[in-house]
Amino acid sequence: MYILASIVLLIIFYVAIIYFFFPQQVLDFKQSIDQKKAGLTAKKAVIDNYEITYYEGGKGETLVLIHGFSDSKASFLQISKWLTKHYRVILPEVPGFGISAKDKTRHYGIRDQVEFLGKLFSKLQLKEFHLGGNSMGGHISTAYTLRYPQQVKSLLLLNAAGVTVTDGIPYELVEKPIENAEEFDMYMKMLFVNRPLIPGSVRKMMIANAQKNFEWLNYLRTEIRERKDVILNDRVPQIKQRTLILWGDGDAIVVPQVGERYHELLPDSRLIVIPNCGHLPQYEYPKKTSAIMLDFLKEKRE
Repeated sequence: MYILASIVLLIIFYVAIIYFFFPQQVLDFKQSIDQKKAGLTAKKAVIDNYEITYYEGGKGETLVLIHGFSDSKASFLQISKWLTKHYRVILPEVPGFGISAKDKTRHYGIRDQVEFLGKLFSKLQLKEFHLGGNSMGGHISTAYTLRYPQQVKSLLLLNAAGVTVTDGIPYELVEKPIENAEEFDMYMKMLFVNRPLIPGSVRKMMIANAQKNFEWLNYLRTEIRERKDVILNDRVPQIKQRTLILWGDGDAIVVPQVGERYHELLPDSRLIVIPNCGHLPQYEYPKKTSAIMLDFLKEKRE
């Protein structure tokens, strides 16, 4: 019993060490669990001498989901355990984000991302697929549908950027990085209505990463603002695909009025608003979000 108790205490000690001093390993472990539950495999591809990573798994019609600004291909990992039961799911890393290279010899505007993803999908031999994304990922998905309409079977927009309800250009530059826990909590309030519990060690790591990537993210914002397809209001009505517009009613990043404008502009669209939800429904309400998406896609098949 003494030996067993010593082993248990030792395990607790090492877990505590990892939890408090190696927060990135904790997040990586969480993502690996979500990846395994979804049956997704991490893969790589090289397009124009630029390496990109993506997750792929499941069987059936192909569903591609694109993450938002400052996020990564892990954005839709949580909900994929429900999606891969019905679809072949592909979660690409958008160039410039996640673990992809920060290469200033390339361009990262919305049209540039569309062209890059078009080459990636061609390499993966995707002929037709359902396409969606959150925030910037929804923006890219909309622009992709306009550029390659013959490839997109249906469109799913989750709190998507891309159209405006007031004058001005979105993706405004940020004046300074998050510097402390108070500022971090204020930012989380903008993203979530029901904020997730984030341990102090992970919070410190996320603040440090925000400071480290501050200039790069502003560079990407500038790229988006100055290159093609930053505002799509005039062209969105050309989209004929059935479109799901899914929004959190408490989104303070891309306000719900943007979703309403998408609904007005898209001739064959359904607007669903999730109450008490912020900018990231796939994180805040993963099961509900996946159920809404699956219901929409099932209707498409029928």
